[in-house]
This record gives sequence, structure tokens and C-alpha cells, in this order.
Amino acid sequence: MRPVLPFLHSVFASPLTQLAGVVALYSLPGFFFLRNFRVTDPDIWWHLATGRWILQHHAIPRTDPFSTYGIGKAWIVYSWLFDIFVQLLHRQFGFVGIVLYDVAVRLAITIALFHLVKTLFPSVWYAIALTAMGIFAMNLILGPRPGMLTILFTIIELNLILSARRTGLTKKLWLLPFMLLLWANWHIQFVYGLLLLGIFATLPLLPPLWQKTIAAREISFSKQLWLVLLAGFFATLINPFGPRVYSTVFQYMHQPKSYSLIVELRAITFREPGQFVALFLVLFAAAAIGWRREKNLLWPVLLLLASFLAFRSVKEIWFLVVISLCALSDGWNVKSLSDYRARIPRSQTITCVWVLAILVVGFRRYDVSNAWLEMQVAGHFPEVAAQYIEKHHLPGPLFNDFNWGGFLIWRLPELPVSMDGRTNVQGDERVAHFSAVWNGKPEWATDEELQHANVILAKKDSALAAILRLDPRFKLVYDDIQAQVFTRR
Repeated sequence: MRPVLPFLHSVFASPLTQLAGVVALYSLPGFFFLRNFRVTDPDIWWHLATGRWILQHHAIPRTDPFSTYGIGKAWIVYSWLFDIFVQLLHRQFGFVGIVLYDVAVRLAITIALFHLVKTLFPSVWYAIALTAMGIFAMNLILGPRPGMLTILFTIIELNLILSARRTGLTKKLWLLPFMLLLWANWHIQFVYGLLLLGIFATLPLLPPLWQKTIAAREISFSKQLWLVLLAGFFATLINPFGPRVYSTVFQYMHQPKSYSLIVELRAITFREPGQFVALFLVLFAAAAIGWRREKNLLWPVLLLLASFLAFRSVKEIWFLVVISLCALSDGWNVKSLSDYRARIPRSQTITCVWVLAILVVGFRRYDVSNAWLEMQVAGHFPEVAAQYIEKHHLPGPLFNDFNWGGFLIWRLPELPVSMDGRTNVQGDERVAHFSAVWNGKPEWATDEELQHANVILAKKDSALAAILRLDPRFKLVYDDIQAQVFTRR
């Protein structure tokens, strides 16, 4: 058996084998997604509708134009740039454009995460393994949403900061204010970028454990970060709403009921394999910090913060994964890794060609087409019921389910919805009340919107639908496998 080990060593140390590993890492997340490609995100629809509205009116809405509750109320469209982008994609390519964006997001995040880990711990196979675990753990939250740019930009920001801290070259840090300018017009979680800058700028000023003095290099680095943070903060104010964009951040922070009702905002349930992978990563990261006996508080603080955010809401599991990978990879003595350092042939063209070829094969093999996607959308959302409402010109007010609100905003633009996924418009109390109504709790009998509704579009298996079928005030006019339409008698 002994001759096998040197052979395996030479195989894994080969630049061509490493290149094959990197190509597989980059292409497989997108390829596996194409095996079960879908456009089922309930929020993508109101983003498409918002982009359509902006392009039609050549302006950004200042009040909500989509819901009966929100009409006339202020609405901060913090993702307006993403909304325009995704609508233009849809206009050009149809639903296939959304799939293209999804695949591109997975590819970009994988590349950025691999580069980050490889920079901290320059072993190709170590970086490939950890990146693959990280992408697997994040897989359930990846999709066609503006928040994917937050994941990508957070990884890029960590790469820039850690590289500057390691080399002392801080010029590239001044890319961050420009990145924050784009970020603040794309997704509300640009505050993560400011938060990371603040932590990296503050912690070097605290005396490290078991030491009484702070190195002059740390003080200089901290000053640079504070200047970048200040410039980045002012850059975020360059948006259509100015400093008011920050009010949405505080609004989301004070919505505890939404965190208990909306699936993606709930705490980690450990019902998915990726969630266990994330748990193992954070445990290994904590063990690595202890093994290295780190004197700096940076990774312990960031790991605690990321753990709090992720265990509070599964939507933030990506942040826990990224911080865990950094804590696992940073701070080791890597002088003994000469055999497995990055010796990949410096031909980005070869890598790009192979990755592109594999993804093209995926598109053709799994027949990604608008016709199939339209069928899929009709299977997940009430497309046929919406056609019935449209064909028979049923007048509003409309009363609809929470998860279908975004789709109806896009599909029936002339009929304002009663509820949708924009919790910054609908409010925490209102989301909780609607949940009670649709679950058939006593609130349904006194709900004013339901009492005044002329059209109710209900999920067939909902408690409210069962109640309305017995209520003499309403008439069932349409029924299919997933939706029912009621009108007032």
C-alpha cells in the first residue's frame, strides 16, 4: 500500500489536477442548480413589478403604488437598482434571464469565497474543500434576490481588509467606498459592510490579550480603516432617499413577529443538511481559535456576532459560514504547505472556457426554456386563477395570501393587493394579523379588509378558504388544484 501514497501525493500536487478541482468547484453549484432550475421565490415578483414601474414612469416611487394598505404611505425602495436590473433581464430574456442571474450569482460567490480562503490558507485542496462546504451550507438561501450582492460584497470586503492587514498595502481599501455606494442602492444590508469596517477599525485599538501595548502598525491600520469607514458612510448617503434609507434598517430590527412567522426569517431548525454543515464549521472555527491561542479578539467577536445573527434567522446563515471559514483559515503557520500551495496554471482563460462549457452543457441538458419556466411558475403561483380574474374583470378590493402578494403585484398590476412580502410597508403587526386571519383564528370574523373585499384569492388548503366555502356572504367562482377565487354575493 505504501507506493499508493506517493502516487496520490503527486496526483493531488499536480497543477492540472488542481485546475480540474477548481473548475469543478466553480461550475458544479450552477450545474446542480440547473438540474432543478426554478423561479419560485415569492419576492422576485414585486422586485420585477417595481423595476417595471420605474422604467414606465422614469422615476422611483416615493409612496407604495401596489397595495391598498400602502397607497399614499411612504415607501423607501432600497433595492431600486436591483429592481431595474432584474426587470431588464426579464424583458430581454424572459424567465430564463432570472435563471441566468441565479447561476451567475452562485458562480461569483463561489469564486470570491475560494479566493478569500486560498489567500488566508494557501492550500488549493483545503480551499476547495472549505469553499465547497460553505456553498453547500448556503445553498438554500441563494437565489435571485438583491441580498446575493450583500454576500458577494461582504466576501470581497473581507478579502480587501485581510489582505491589507497582512501586507500593509492599504490603497485597495479605497475601493470600499465605491463598493458601498453601489451596495447602498442595491440592498439594505449594506450596513453589514459598514459594520465590518467598524469592527476591524476598533478592535486593533483594544489591547490584545496577554499584552500591554498596541503595535504602531495596528494603530496606523486602524486609522486607515476609520477614514475608509467615514468615506464609505458618506457614500451610502448617495441614494434617492439620502439618510432616510437607514430608517428601514431600524424598522426591520423592530419586527419580532415577522421573524417568527416568515419561514426564511425564523431560527435555524436543523432540518436541512446544510444547516448541520454550518454548525460544524462554526464549531471547528471556535476550536481553531482556541488551538492557535489567539491573542487578538477579532475572530472571537466576529464569530459570536455571526452566530447570534444566524441562529436568530436562517437567512443570515451565509454570514456565519463566511466568518467561520475566515476564522478557520487565518492565523496559521503555512510555511510547510509548499507541496499543496496554489500552483494552478495561470491561465484564467482555460478555467473560464471549461466552466462556461460545463454550464452551457447544463443549460442544454436540462432544457432551460421560457416555456418550461412558465409551466413551473403556474405550478407554484396562482397563474390560472389570475387569468380568471383578469378575463372576467373582477373588481377589487382584492384579499390575498401573504406569499402570493408579490406575484399578484406583478401579474395583476391594475388590482392592488391587500398583503405582500414587503414587511417594511405592511408592518409587523399587520403581518401577524394576516397570519391569524388566514389560519382561521377568531380575527377573521372582524377583519375589515375581508369584510369589504369583492375578490378573495385563497390557497385551497388554507383554513380561511374552508371557512369561506361555508360563508353565505361569499360565492366560490373558481376552483383548481391550488387556488380558489371567491366573490361577494
